[in-house]
This record gives sequence, C-alpha cells and structure tokens, in this order.
Amino acid sequence: MRSSIISLSLAAIIGIVIGLLLQSPTPAPPGSPAQATTTNRELTQTLAALAQQLEQETLARQQLEGEVATLGKRLTVLAGSANAAASVASAISTEIDKTPATPPTADEAPATAAQAPATAWFNQQALIDAGMAATEAEQLKTHFEQLELEKLYLRDQAIREGWSGAKRYREEYQKLEAKSANIKQTLGENAYDAYLFAAGQANRIAVQSVLSGSAASLAGMQSGDQVIRYNGERIYNGQDLRNATTQGDSSESVSIEILRDKQVMQFYVPRGPLGIRMNSISVAP
Repeated sequence: MRSSIISLSLAAIIGIVIGLLLQSPTPAPPGSPAQATTTNRELTQTLAALAQQLEQETLARQQLEGEVATLGKRLTVLAGSANAAASVASAISTEIDKTPATPPTADEAPATAAQAPATAWFNQQALIDAGMAATEAEQLKTHFEQLELEKLYLRDQAIREGWSGAKRYREEYQKLEAKSANIKQTLGENAYDAYLFAAGQANRIAVQSVLSGSAASLAGMQSGDQVIRYNGERIYNGQDLRNATTQGDSSESVSIEILRDKQVMQFYVPRGPLGIRMNSISVAP
C-alpha cells in the first residue's frame, strides 16, 4: 500500500513538471537569457531524478509482489504437508487399535466392538474368573501379546517402506490372523468367549433395530436381543453372522438363538438376510 501511494505521488509530480515544461516559457526580463537557460536545465534534471526514483519504486514493488507469491506457495506446501502428516498419524493410530474394517452389508451393519479397559491390554483376570487355570491364562496372555507385537512391527515396516495398503501387507496380516484363528480351534466355546473379552474384542452381537417385514421381524426378534447361535454355530461377531447367513440353501429354515433379559430364546428363520442392524460388543462372560 505504501509503495502504491509513493508511486502515485511521484507520477503526479512528474505530470506537473511535464506540464510546466510544455507551457509557453514566460518571457524573461530583458538582459537575462542565462537565467532562463538555467531554469530549464534545473527542471530537466529534476524530471530525470523523479523518473529514476519512480523506476526504482516500481522495481521494488515488483520484487515485493514476487516475494509474497513465493511465501504463498510455501504456505500451501506446508499446509499440505501438515494435512498429510495428520492423515498418516491418524491411520497409524487407527491400525494400532483395530484391524482393517470389512465394509458392512446393506442388511446387517455392525458397529465397532467395545474395547477392554485402557489400563490393561489383555485382561488376564477375566480368563481366571471364567474358570481357566492361572497358568493357561498366562500362556494365552503371552501368545496374544506376541501376536500384537508382530502386527505392530508389520504395520510399522509397511508404512516406512510404503506398502501399507498393498497386497503384500494384506497377505502378511492374514498370516498373523491365521495364528489367532488357531486359538478358536483349540479352546472351547466358553474359553474362547472369555479370551475375546480379555483381548477387548467383540464376543457378542447386539441387535439395534429390526426391519419391518424382515425374517427377523417375522420370527419375533427385537431390539436389544443378543445373537448367540445361528444354525447351531456359535456367533461372536458380525463377520461370523454374515458368513453363516450366506452359507447353505436359501430355502432351508435354520434356528437362531438369542439372549433376551438373561434368558436364551430360540427362533426359526429362513437362511439368508435377517433384516437387522447390529452392534458388535464386548461383554464379560
């Protein structure tokens, strides 16, 4: 703003001087031609000085505009870097706490499972409370924590080397998940149920709402029910239920066990979509 005002002022002064020069010279008094020559020379010098100053001001303003443009570009780059860093930090934090989510189907939409208390990564006491021997509970705790460390190091390596979203990462992660699946096969239903709770993972399916006219609605299921079994198979999370409903013949009728007000109830539904919204939760066995 200051440069613009100075430039306008100088331009106005130069205009006045040029106007004076273009005017008809005032008749000099007789006998003073040298004085008129001196005046014209001074005006010419003043005009040249003002023109030079105006040129310098113009160059300075152009340089300042260039610096402002450069700073603007740097701010844009810094803002983009900050957003990218925040996205990476958010992705790392999310991956540390939970496995990559599977997109819910249009029929059954699970929410995030409740987590174990923040003070304990693995609630070993929950296994003991469920009737497991202390030594076995300690072994499961060690096994779980070792798998979690392997997952953390895998994510860290993938992020550092730039393949966190690639096929390689998914394959390596599935290998670690297979180790977790082996625990389900070796433990009984009740012990595995307690293990999931101790690890802060989902071990129950809670029905949030039932779609009118759906298989669940016609069978008598209600909001607040907890799905325990489907066709005799123990259900621990939303993925288990989705897998069970899409297997077998769609024309067959299967049983579904739910827990309502601490009482187990059994219904029969056609195999296929239930028409419910569900929430994967973690409940003490």
